[in-house]
Amino acid sequence: MHTEKSQNSSPQSDKKPVLSMILCSRSDEYQGNSRWRLQTALNYIGQTAHQLGREDDIEVIVIDWGSKTPLRDLLKLTPEANRIVSFMLVPPEIARVEQKDSPFPEVLALNAGVRRANGEYIGRIDQDTLVGKHFLETFFWLHEKSRLLTPLRNTLLLSNRRRISVRFTRYSPSLWAVDRFVRRFKQSLPLMDPLPPHLFYQSYVGIWLLHRDVWYECGGYDERFIYMDWQEVDMILRLTPKYTLVNLGELTDHDLYHLDHGPARAAWSANRNRKTNPARDLDNRPEKLYPNGENWGLVQYPLEVLHQENAPADAFNSPRFKWLSFAFLLMISGAQIAWDKLIFLLIGMRWFLFASSTWKNRVRVVRGTVSGRPLLSWPGLLLTRWIERRSYQNQR
Repeated sequence: MHTEKSQNSSPQSDKKPVLSMILCSRSDEYQGNSRWRLQTALNYIGQTAHQLGREDDIEVIVIDWGSKTPLRDLLKLTPEANRIVSFMLVPPEIARVEQKDSPFPEVLALNAGVRRANGEYIGRIDQDTLVGKHFLETFFWLHEKSRLLTPLRNTLLLSNRRRISVRFTRYSPSLWAVDRFVRRFKQSLPLMDPLPPHLFYQSYVGIWLLHRDVWYECGGYDERFIYMDWQEVDMILRLTPKYTLVNLGELTDHDLYHLDHGPARAAWSANRNRKTNPARDLDNRPEKLYPNGENWGLVQYPLEVLHQENAPADAFNSPRFKWLSFAFLLMISGAQIAWDKLIFLLIGMRWFLFASSTWKNRVRVVRGTVSGRPLLSWPGLLLTRWIERRSYQNQR
């Protein structure tokens, strides 16, 4: 088994955290307000950890991939978040060499976070994922009570996430408004493109959570997977011959929330030409449990894990006229969501009508009947045509 202690210890306490959450980001404003999304996610985690009294049990490491201006100098964190969040900058000169032709190699960044995390368990989340209170309560209950069929340390834990519409997030609402939104709507928020139960391991990743020894045993993510997609599936298929995979979302009611970004068309256009990693499924399993060299996770570089040096933000109290502004935000974003659904419905109806051979034929008949005729004569022409067709069908 490949095991190793983390290179860094927490600057806040000598006590090792139970849970490390790692995420990667960059100060490039990807698809809009990405720094707001990251800042909101970090402050939300800090707030939740504080409410549960778990600040000493949780750490969050942000792997800052190649930012010219470090993220830790740009974000405004609350005191609660500042206590548990730290940053590791991968300088641009290292990032450019290691990423090759990939615009953002998540596996390299996340593996670097794994090698420097202190927690007994290490979970990978996205930079714009809100980690809910019920999720953390359930995890610590499982850790302390061990109520699974297999020991928690020998269990692979994966959860999908719910989505918060870009129609809401595009306005970069306050942390208070985001918190109220989640509390009010969390059970009705949709999952990210849910799959059939037997394929849940191929869904979007709310969190991918393992004991640290399992991360080290398999060498983390396959560092050849520097492009889009399949990196978690590859890792799951390497580990499931030995370990049990559990749908953690079913145990936590998918209490993880993605701050959507876009617009969707722009996101699709930006991603359609990006390279993807090799597809993985049960018929195409990886050959090796441990695909990387001993220097996986960029351990050859002296990368430091640091806390913010600037003073924590104190401007995250409830804004003035909070309920009025929140109601207005719900009204305007709700109207836009309803409009989006109407447009999608109309597009679906149009596709159905024009994809059907019967309707295609009817459209051709209508066009042939009225083409070149005065507009006012169309109703009579169509009625006469309809009567003729009915008469012909009855004679047959």
